[in-house]
Amino acid sequence: MKAMRNWLQAIRGRGLASRVEPAVVVPRRNTLRDPELQRQFEDSGFVVVDLIDSETVLSLRQRYDSMDHEQRTQFDWVDGFNTSIYDKRPEYRAEVFDLMQEHISPALANVLEDYQIMFANFIVKNPHSDMVPPHVDWTFLDEEQFSSATVWCPLVDTTPANGTLGVVSGSHRRINFLRPSNVATYERCELAVADIEDRPVISLQAGQAIVMDNRVVHFSPPNTTDLDRVAVGCVVGPTEAELHHYWMNEDSELMKYQIDRSFYLDFVIGSPPTQSGGVLSASVVSHGV
Repeated sequence: MKAMRNWLQAIRGRGLASRVEPAVVVPRRNTLRDPELQRQFEDSGFVVVDLIDSETVLSLRQRYDSMDHEQRTQFDWVDGFNTSIYDKRPEYRAEVFDLMQEHISPALANVLEDYQIMFANFIVKNPHSDMVPPHVDWTFLDEEQFSSATVWCPLVDTTPANGTLGVVSGSHRRINFLRPSNVATYERCELAVADIEDRPVISLQAGQAIVMDNRVVHFSPPNTTDLDRVAVGCVVGPTEAELHHYWMNEDSELMKYQIDRSFYLDFVIGSPPTQSGGVLSASVVSHGV
């Protein structure tokens, strides 16, 4: 109960006096094939869809259980939360990506409007693990033209008790800044959405998915159960969009790297992108974020 109380306190707006101007809403091409789902996505920043069947869920879980997950993530801001993109082994990340291409891409084609997987994750909350505080994902492309999204699909039924996903509804309209992979933006995110009280915690059946704009602030409560909560997370973007990765260098220059999809198979999170393959070009965006 103490963990749940701490989580509830963390996701509530703190009534901060300062305000952040809402992001300018620019018309973009559709993300979802279904017009009603697209309307919901534009309004709230997320939708729930039936993505994969029970046979595919079982196959993915069996493959997950058979893999070597020895290099688990150790975050200093949350205990018991693991995401496979942080694994330093390129062959491991490639195996995860190929698995999602095989099992998830065909289902995404039925739901999304000409989107492709940029990178893929297993996202795991261990038994009795901490809450993941409200945060927002990196910037993956030109958000003035396109919407990227995360497709979050649990391989077990999820509820607030085992750490399902929660979102700050409509927060994509407030996040108007670039998010480099090596700069924490928790305080800036909370400032932007402090007055938004609509923060649903979404229970899902295995195989359902949340499709969430990458500007949406999201979080998860503690996993209070005795079992792992395993989910698939695929970051997706329009097939025609340039892919970007942002990084703050040692001179406090915000760098934009144009990349291809092979970048995330080689990139070791925390290392300068210049050490990775898949970088096509680099340019300075600004000094500071």
